[in-house]
Formats: sequence, structure tokens, C-alpha cells
Amino acid sequence: MSKSDIEHSSDSEANGVTAATAPKPTLWQRFKAHMKKWWWVYLIAFGVIVLVTVLPIIYVGIPHFASKYINNYEYDTEGLEITNPRPTAFHVKQKKSLSMGGGFSGSGYLTAFNASIRTTDTNEEFAIFPVPKIDFSDGATIEFDTDLDLTCVECLSKIAVQAATDENFAILATAHPDLKLSGLPTAHLDIHKTMSMDGYNVTEFVNEQGSFNVTSLKLLDPPVDGYNFNATISVRNPTPFSVEMGHVTFNLTLRGDKLGYVDLPNLKLGSDITDTLVRGQVDKSKLVEEALLGDGDGATVTIGIHGHSCEYNGQDIPYFSAAIRAVSADAQIDLLKYASSLL
Repeated sequence: MSKSDIEHSSDSEANGVTAATAPKPTLWQRFKAHMKKWWWVYLIAFGVIVLVTVLPIIYVGIPHFASKYINNYEYDTEGLEITNPRPTAFHVKQKKSLSMGGGFSGSGYLTAFNASIRTTDTNEEFAIFPVPKIDFSDGATIEFDTDLDLTCVECLSKIAVQAATDENFAILATAHPDLKLSGLPTAHLDIHKTMSMDGYNVTEFVNEQGSFNVTSLKLLDPPVDGYNFNATISVRNPTPFSVEMGHVTFNLTLRGDKLGYVDLPNLKLGSDITDTLVRGQVDKSKLVEEALLGDGDGATVTIGIHGHSCEYNGQDIPYFSAAIRAVSADAQIDLLKYASSLL
């Protein structure tokens, strides 16, 4: 065997020993080597996950959640004032603290926006309500003091009739404000909120205990300015907001025959009990005859009350007049309470 063969054999044996005794890479070493080669693939995959899951939550989920929260929020109309009515406008004023629940936390704001006010049955717009910017931080305050111009007087008239004849009524508000919440991107909201409110159902209301009372009555002889009586009535407002209506007139009937009329020269329904002056002209002899010969209990007479008109500063207010004309009810009046004035 030559020297070169011996050397080759020795090298092969040495290499064999080395291969057999070399340590196997650990799992962590193999992972590091794998990541060193393929890190860019995982980075792309992570970016895709963020785009597919996180961004829809921010840009779709949050606006959807906020819109749903506002649409379901029970807005309180307590303290709302409706004043200075005109044929195509009126003034609205309210300052109200709002509680922020339902998962809202931190600070932010809702941008100022114009809300489209619509009828719930026909979806007709009858006003654009300017809502100011609302800042919030675990709570908020909304305040407005503005004129509301009407774009569809007939639409509001229909709602006013519902308010005067039904126990409740509703309006629809739609809008698309922006919501900025802490460090999150601006959310674009879609508000579609139905607001339900209590009405009167006057037929039942005038005879409901504590709702409508004649607190004083005085006959005028001779008549003054065409009126032969004046009185004070107490009316309970079933709604939590107040409404300034102006000069309201009702016709009166007795057994279907004309009895006279009453004027309420400055009617304003407060948020609770309202005492207001009433002046009128009635057929006194018919009242006395009904009290003595009628079929009522004692001296109780049934007087029909039928709405006629509503004016403010000498102008007819069509939406209020529609509500007043929808009133047709019977009131039970005990004339014994006012015998000294009638006899």
C-alpha cells in the first residue's frame, strides 16, 4: 500500500468519526435559521391578518356599533321648549345632559350635522334640524337654541293631529355625522332613529282625573268685549316638554246644538300643570235648563268641545290649527260648583 493510499484512508476514518460525533441542531436553532430565511413571508402574513381582521373592526365595526347605539338611545325630551310659532317655523330650545354607556369610554366628539326630520309612515321630510357639535368624556351635554324652518307644513300638521288624538306618536330622524373617539380613526355614522313621544288622545284626556279642571267661572252681565263669562282652567300636559300655542278657540255644543265658544287668548302648555285664562260666550239659559231638566247626575251637564283655530300674533298657525280642529270631545261639568255665578 502506497503512502498516498494510507493517508487517504486515514483522512476518511477521521471524517467518519467527525460526522458521527457532530451534535444535532436544537429546535430553537432550527427555528432561528428558518426565520432568518423566511421572516419576510411571516411579515406579509401578519400584515394580511391586520388588514383582514383589525381594520374592518375599526372602520366598519366601530361605526356600526356607534350608529346602533345612537339609534337605540332613549332620548329624553324633558325641558324641551317650543316657542314663537309661525306659519312655517317655530323656535326650539333645550339643554340636556346625556349619559354615555353601552361601551363608550374615553373622550371624543360628534361633529355638528344636519338631521333630516321625517314622518315615520311616508318618510317625507318636513324639517332640517341643525345639531351642534357634541363633546363627550363619559358623558355629554347637548344644547340648542334655534329656529326650526319647516319644509313640509302639511307633514307636520299630520303629526300634530296624531299628537292630539293618539296616546303616542313618533318622528324619524336621519343623519350622517362623524364620530371621533380617542386615538381611533374618524368613524362615519349612519343615524336612522325613530323617536316616540306621548300624545293626548283628547277624548279620554279631558275626563281623566286631574287632567282637565275648571278651577273658576264667572258670568259677566253685561258682557265685556262680547264675552259673557271668563274662567280659569287647569290642564295637565302629558308630555315632558312645553309648547307655546297662542290664541286658541273652541266651539261648544249641548246635545249637538250650538252652545257658544271659548277663547284661550294665550295658551302655553307647560311641562306639568298649566293654569290659563278662558273667555267665552255661552247661552246661559240652555245651561240652566240642562242642569234642571237634563238627564245628567244632579246638575252635571255634558258639553261638547270642538277645536276651531289657533293663531299667534294674528297669524294662523296651520300645524297647530290642524291639531286643534282634530279635537272633538265631551267634558262633564258640575254646574253646582258654579251656581252662584249662573243664578
